[in-house]
Amino acid sequence: MAKSLPNRTSRFDAFLYLYERQTDHFDALLKYGVNIPFGVTYNQLAERWGWDRKTVMSFLKSLHRMGVLEVKRASRNIEIRILNLACVPQETNLETLDNSS
Repeated sequence: MAKSLPNRTSRFDAFLYLYERQTDHFDALLKYGVNIPFGVTYNQLAERWGWDRKTVMSFLKSLHRMGVLEVKRASRNIEIRILNLACVPQETNLETLDNSS
């Protein structure tokens, strides 16, 4: 298993960041079933996580294929919405998500 670079965020921590980013501002709305996306850029995520832009895109695409989130282009940003945490199989290890396109 490859070791992470010292300043590189793990995939698990990156996912937690996405989850916390969505729920931080909208806790009250989530209680009523409203799930509002948040805006960010690939470059912002890449810088925050210590990844390259292609890795960020691949990671988000993997989560989208699993049905966990949706990603939509919006002007200069992307909008990310967590859809359903129940879609993540318990045996899924976010550290080993496929990095292929």
